[in-house]
Amino acid sequence: MRLKPRPYQKIAVEEVCHRYKQNRRKLLLYLPTGAGKTVIATLIIDKLFKTQADFGRVLFIAHRQEILDQTARILKKQLAGISVAIEQGKRTASKKTKITIASVQSLVKRKEKFDPGEFSLIICDECHRALSPGWTEVIRYFHCHGNPNTLLLGMTATPRRTDGRSAIDVFDEVAFEISRTDLQDLSYLVPIEYYTVDTELGLDKVKMSAGDFQVKALSTVMNFPAVRQLTLKAWMEKGYGKKTIVFCAGVEHAHRIAEDMVSMGVKAVAIDGKTQNRESLLKSFLAGDIDVITNYGVLTEGFDDPGVECILMARPTTSPLVYNQCIGRGLRIAPRKATCVIIDIIDRNTHQLQYGASEFAGLPNNWKSKGRDPFREKKSLEKIKVTSPEAFLLIKRAESLEEVQSILMSLPHDAVIAGLDGEPLVRYDAPEADISISDAEAGVACKRLLKQARARVRNLEVDNNTVIVSFHSAETNNERYAYLMWHLERVSKRKVTYKKAFRRKINPKAILRSMTPATGRLRDFTFDDKTNTVSARITMLSAPEMEQMISDFHDETGMELEIKGQLSLFDEVFAFNEA
Repeated sequence: MRLKPRPYQKIAVEEVCHRYKQNRRKLLLYLPTGAGKTVIATLIIDKLFKTQADFGRVLFIAHRQEILDQTARILKKQLAGISVAIEQGKRTASKKTKITIASVQSLVKRKEKFDPGEFSLIICDECHRALSPGWTEVIRYFHCHGNPNTLLLGMTATPRRTDGRSAIDVFDEVAFEISRTDLQDLSYLVPIEYYTVDTELGLDKVKMSAGDFQVKALSTVMNFPAVRQLTLKAWMEKGYGKKTIVFCAGVEHAHRIAEDMVSMGVKAVAIDGKTQNRESLLKSFLAGDIDVITNYGVLTEGFDDPGVECILMARPTTSPLVYNQCIGRGLRIAPRKATCVIIDIIDRNTHQLQYGASEFAGLPNNWKSKGRDPFREKKSLEKIKVTSPEAFLLIKRAESLEEVQSILMSLPHDAVIAGLDGEPLVRYDAPEADISISDAEAGVACKRLLKQARARVRNLEVDNNTVIVSFHSAETNNERYAYLMWHLERVSKRKVTYKKAFRRKINPKAILRSMTPATGRLRDFTFDDKTNTVSARITMLSAPEMEQMISDFHDETGMELEIKGQLSLFDEVFAFNEA
């Protein structure tokens, strides 16, 4: 079955091939984990082979065996008639092989068997590693000493390394990039439920090595029985029953966590770089026969299981590269998967440089998400506009969305131009309740508030301790509903929970925007949910491009698209003039 590329993947392919035609030879793609780097690479290879009769050989360089095998499977399946071989260990590629997939470790030892002048395309997967000595040696041999017209293409989800250097130091320009929140808006990645466990681990006493915590010392700290017990307790509260990957501080730590889970009746196994039956264990995990897999240094790259619902970060890190690779394992979409739970074991008291999802999203390191998605919180906060410098500084120093909401509510009406998500600040008439409010009174107060918010409520349950609300809307993991939850808790004096729907909301405007060429503009967007029809004006489209976009949009969303374009009129004028 041929690949059906997503709209943004088509754009990425076009951008790379367009620049290549302009003799721009060193290109970079920034793609979050889950964006489909291998799919994009396959489409680029396919297009270059089809459009250039004399196109030479292709070299795909990766870091791990799992990536090599996965890439080979996809290329063989999608590029029928083109020879594909792996160069690693006992596996070798012949001189006649059109696409060679190789580990950088093998190429360092065997590069002389290849003539670099025969290669027209070098692809570096996870190219943030391209600054390391082995990668530098291989790239210099194949690109600098080979054909001057060879295209060097880097792909990474992590642009910056721990030492501050960037992949752009090797690759001249970024051909295409897309953010994690963009992919969430397009329903290609699931939102995050982020929880932190704040404790004192004594990380200030753990030595640093190569920009991160020294492995042996960190493993000793995380392997203390009290720390393991805290880690397991956090997972039992937030991740139990979910398909989970645990990232551990060392090999022994991974095995001890797995043993602890097995003793609790959980189907858990540990893997590391020396595990003999690693492949069969991963297949069992993919099939659902294993619930939890603990690991050290194995699953950060190259392993794809969209069904993973929870990431337990039981290994503190100061590396954004490591952290990004770890959490990316859980963000792919899957049937009946609404979110991915991420649990971080944090020690802010003794080590301020520890990296987590808050820092990754650009929020303060003391930020408390309380189960929300930090990336969406950051996006929402960026759209706040206030006229008071003092208020701006207060918001910048806030430690939670609740604190930001309190600050906004305390400001005069004319001091807030735009609230969360850039929307007008809603000031509910919702006085805070007394601590002794009854269930009936709490229910009345919640119904009154929900009516003010114009929320479409499916069901409301109230008892002594909790309020459970289910909505007709499938998407409640945003700041509007977080703001509403804060008020519901104030008027009811109870913990409020939103019952999750499993249907992911489609954002037609975001999808249409992703399909719009860089030269075009999307205007006058309207969506009729009764007829399931979208109408928009998109400039700079020809008639064939309109037809293709209408077809792609329907395939992607199931909705009808009516385009009121401009260039379709120009086409008629040109036809008239030529006649």
